Amino acid sequence: MSYVNAPIHDLLIRIKNAYMARKTDLDDITFSKFKYNILDLLKRYNFVKNFEVVEKNKKRNIKITLKEVENPVNDIPEIKFFSKPSRPRYVSYKDIKPVAWGKGIGIISTNQWLMATHEAKQKKLGWELIAEIY
Repeated sequence: MSYVNAPIHDLLIRIKNAYMARKTDLDDITFSKFKYNILDLLKRYNFVKNFEVVEKNKKRNIKITLKEVENPVNDIPEIKFFSKPSRPRYVSYKDIKPVAWGKGIGIISTNQWLMATHEAKQKKLGWELIAEIY
């Protein structure tokens, strides 16, 4: 088992790499509430098909089911990171811009938990901008 300094970055890159390799299942991702909520957000906006928490030997892991890649240009997500563990990037709701002309989502951590950037802008919330996926 390896120690990961940026578990959210690792999760999103694993998803992108699985799409690039045309895989439909991604197993053995260490469970955390933050990862669970990011996956819930990705499922809500159709970037992942489904996910479930699996308990094995008193350890919780996440199993992700991805969509089939039919058109590589449109189906493989692009990911742009903003915050890092060593340098978080904070934004005001006034500074939130649409992601990829409305075709993608931004992930922002607010005092009301994780949400898409367009939802945060409507609620006039800002805080840590984590990533954009389109």
